[in-house]
Amino acid sequence: MGPAHAQKFRWDRLPLSFSLPRETRNPARRSVSVAWLLEGLDMRFGFVIANACVLAGITWMTAFGPGLRAAEVLPSRGGVGDIPALEARTAHTPSAQNITALAAAYLERDQPGLASAVIQKAPRDARVRPEVSHQEARALLRRGQLREALAVAEKLHTRCALGDADADGAACPAWLAAKTYRQVAFLREALAAGIEDPRHDPVGIEAAYERSAGQVPLVAMR
Repeated sequence: MGPAHAQKFRWDRLPLSFSLPRETRNPARRSVSVAWLLEGLDMRFGFVIANACVLAGITWMTAFGPGLRAAEVLPSRGGVGDIPALEARTAHTPSAQNITALAAAYLERDQPGLASAVIQKAPRDARVRPEVSHQEARALLRRGQLREALAVAEKLHTRCALGDADADGAACPAWLAAKTYRQVAFLREALAAGIEDPRHDPVGIEAAYERSAGQVPLVAMR
C-alpha cells in the first residue's frame, strides 16, 4: 500500500475523537486503514480503571475530573459551516475551550496545519491546559511529526500522572489521563518500529497499534 493510496486515508479520528467508528472507504478491503486504526486507539482505551471503579470510555464520555467535565472540553461535532463561527468566537475569546473546539474542527476538515497554528498562537494560559496539549499532539501526528507528537504527549502524560494542576486549578480528568497513556504507548511503538510518517506506512502503524493495545494503564480516580 503506497503513498498514493495512503493520501486517501482520513485522519479525523485521532485521540480525543468521541464518535463511533466509521467504515473505511472500501469496506471490502482486508487492510485496516490508518484512520480506522487511530480511531480504534481513541475508542478502545476505555476499559481501564482503578481504585475498585471502572472508567467506562466508549462513544461520548461522561466521566468527571476535578472541576472539569469531559463535555466541557469536547468540541461539538459540527459541520464545516461552523468553522467561521468558531474562528470568530476564538478570536474574540481565546479560551482553552474555544481553542480546543476550533483545533478539533480543523482536524475534522483534514487541516492539521491550521490546527497547529491556532494552538501556537493561543495565549500561554490556554495553551498549557491539558485538553489543548492533547489536541496539539493530535495535530502533530496528523502532520506526520511523530517525534514532536510524542514529546507533547509524554509531557502531558507526566503531568496527568503527577496530578499537577495549572494556575486555575485545572488538572487532567481521568478519561484524558487514560487517553494520553494510550497515545504515548502507541507513539512509542510506532517510533520503535522506525516509522517516521504514519501516512506512508499503514501496515507498520497497524502492527504498532496492536502492540500498544494490550498496554492497559491503571488510572486513579481523582
